[in-house]
Amino acid sequence: MAAISAIVEQIIDGAGFVLMPKLMDAGDAAFARARALEVAASPAASEFGRRNEKIGQQHIRGLLAHGEIFERLVQHPAIIEIAEGMLGDDMTLGAYSARILHPAATEMGVHIDYPYWAMRGPFALRPPLMVQVIWMLQDFTEQNGATLVAPRSQLRCARPNREEFAREAIKITGDAGDAIISHGLLWHDTSQNHTGEPRVALLINYGLKVIRPLDSEIAKVPAAVLERATPKLRQLLGLEFGKSLARDLTRGGLY
Repeated sequence: MAAISAIVEQIIDGAGFVLMPKLMDAGDAAFARARALEVAASPAASEFGRRNEKIGQQHIRGLLAHGEIFERLVQHPAIIEIAEGMLGDDMTLGAYSARILHPAATEMGVHIDYPYWAMRGPFALRPPLMVQVIWMLQDFTEQNGATLVAPRSQLRCARPNREEFAREAIKITGDAGDAIISHGLLWHDTSQNHTGEPRVALLINYGLKVIRPLDSEIAKVPAAVLERATPKLRQLLGLEFGKSLARDLTRGGLY
């Protein structure tokens, strides 16, 4: 893997994203994909995310309640190292979900990520407030809804312009187990799924610890998950927030 500093520079000052190949075993990707589809088709699916019939997409939250595979992926060492290189080693988890593009799904709509879209602006490129990770649980192809991005658009520090995005956007294709890591200000969208199979990805938003999570129930996980949670997972869930603040005060010379 390239030096973390070079990857971080590419995400902040370069293209705005990196494609990290083969971070996950194809078997794990297939298992996570099958599990996400199983949850989406279950009677309890409405609790975790209804299907948007207008665009043919489904958003499944609460993944930490649905298998240890999801616990492992949110703590993947390479992903954590890059995200912490941008956000610090006390970053927290803002959102974690599966995005399913059913057959004939259309674009979601070009956007920047939370917390930027919830802010009035003007935006600042650094320090980054959020890093997004898109795990490919299957091959992303030209036909099945691969992610669209406008390279270097994060440098505009602005809300997306649809006409400019249409001119500049490229599709990021890749293999099952690859991951896209991007700055929260990068303009991006889903593309249309022209195939007969659902396209499934995992979306992870890591943020500065002082940013309120987009998913207000991100730390609402089963007791069994908390019992086996690593220190890193507890930190990501915001359960070590008080300790982190105490360290900040100590470093600032207030104690």
